[in-house]
Amino acid sequence: MNEHSVNILRFLHKQISVARVYGIPVRIDYRWFLVFALVVWLIVSNLQHGTARLPAAHPVVAVVLGILTTLGLFLSVFGHELSHALMARIEGIETEEIVLHPFGGLARLRSLPETPGAEFRIAVAGPAASFLFALLAFAGALFAGKIGYPTAASVFFLLFFGNLLLAVFNLFPGYPLDGGRVLRAFLWHRGGNISDATRIAGRFGQIIAFALIAFGVFIVLARHDLFTGLWTVLIGLFLLDAASGVVKNMEGLQSATVADAMSAPVTIEPDVLVSHFVDTILPLHRQTSFLVARDQRLHGVLTLEDLKALPRERWPRVRAREVMRPVSPLLFVAPATTMARANELMKRNGIGALAVIDASGMLVGFLQQGKLKARK
Repeated sequence: MNEHSVNILRFLHKQISVARVYGIPVRIDYRWFLVFALVVWLIVSNLQHGTARLPAAHPVVAVVLGILTTLGLFLSVFGHELSHALMARIEGIETEEIVLHPFGGLARLRSLPETPGAEFRIAVAGPAASFLFALLAFAGALFAGKIGYPTAASVFFLLFFGNLLLAVFNLFPGYPLDGGRVLRAFLWHRGGNISDATRIAGRFGQIIAFALIAFGVFIVLARHDLFTGLWTVLIGLFLLDAASGVVKNMEGLQSATVADAMSAPVTIEPDVLVSHFVDTILPLHRQTSFLVARDQRLHGVLTLEDLKALPRERWPRVRAREVMRPVSPLLFVAPATTMARANELMKRNGIGALAVIDASGMLVGFLQQGKLKARK
């Protein structure tokens, strides 16, 4: 593959920021624009050809309606994901971002729900919103038809059908679909272990993905509908990749321990001045959290996020112990702790990092999300 091809692939996998809604960044995958154009073309083609009950629309009208209908469909996907994000906020969990990609959307939460009930409520919020959008669109279709606007009624019907399909498909019981998250909440409630629940829900996701792929092949071979068949296969492959990644990650976390992934700790003394830390220590280490320790005994954790609240003019007078987070059970683990448990703690403690302390209370390692150093 030449450099030009590599650059094209990198471009297609990039995202652009388009808005902030309720403080949540909204991004669009570049590949989304290809799907947007394809959907517009399909809708315009149908409107221009007309049907026995619907006269063919003027080309300009068809294009305008095609764009508006497609925007409505993708806004519905955004509304679906925003519902997840807002319910997560009610449950005390913030959302890092909402991303629209070619096969739907994703609300990326900063941490896992703390209870199966919270997981269930966050999961069903999206399909509930889609059912509501479908109901409103159906009412719009009935009203437009009643007052003599058949083209508008058709547009509303497309929005109704799209939202209904989005809600029903997402309720399939396979992770990472919403139905899979509902299944995970049920299994978590029954067994008490979110990692096992996630792995099993991911297996169901793989089964659903294989079924979609097989159904897509059937459509191509039996009905000779190449577009619908290939699109179904692509959705199945997308779901299979996501579900397989979840299963592989959970299986790896269940067998791996903190000792397999921790790195050597970078520590600072409790009495070090913040100005000295920022000028001398911080530039040498790409970390967002630093362990505050003396004689290999953990005193606390200093985070860059906490330093933002400290005025710069106070840096030369304030010491690390004055702004560090005190030691708590959410900030450290033993070397034998599973990585599944460690990741759960890192998502819950708000700093995405952990100190590793041995049985004698000595500091022996450090973990940070995204910077895990696996030993071979």
